[in-house]
Amino acid sequence: MKKILEGNFHLERFTGKGGWTYVPLQKQQFTGVKSFGMLKVWGKIDEHSFKEKHLMPKGDGTLFLPVAKDIRKEIKKEAGDLVHLELFVPEPPSSTPQDLIDCLKDDPGKFEAFKRRSQAEQKEWVDYIYETQSLNLQTKRILKLLQQLQID
Repeated sequence: MKKILEGNFHLERFTGKGGWTYVPLQKQQFTGVKSFGMLKVWGKIDEHSFKEKHLMPKGDGTLFLPVAKDIRKEIKKEAGDLVHLELFVPEPPSSTPQDLIDCLKDDPGKFEAFKRRSQAEQKEWVDYIYETQSLNLQTKRILKLLQQLQID
């Protein structure tokens, strides 16, 4: 896992009945994140570990991490209190994933064309495809690679 954020933040609460308690996050607080939007993260808030939580768009260009009542109860914190937050995302694959190899081999000549590219360019494509956690976006990026290989 790759750490993308660590720091102390004040919990806030949306106004109105049923308003969520959350940690507000600004884009400039993240390190090593190429895309900024709805993002699945793993991490810790104080001593409570969590996995596969979604950072949600707030509508003003920022994100927020909802903090459920059971978590707030466990860490004994509410809106206005300071929490320590650590966020992680999965590392990109270190080699070409088998699902990408299978896609390339399904289209005659594409796997061979991909292998003719430099190791650096292959890694750039793998990082580009898998930097997102959205399967839909990964699929679109694989199709873009297949189109690029057709041009070459």
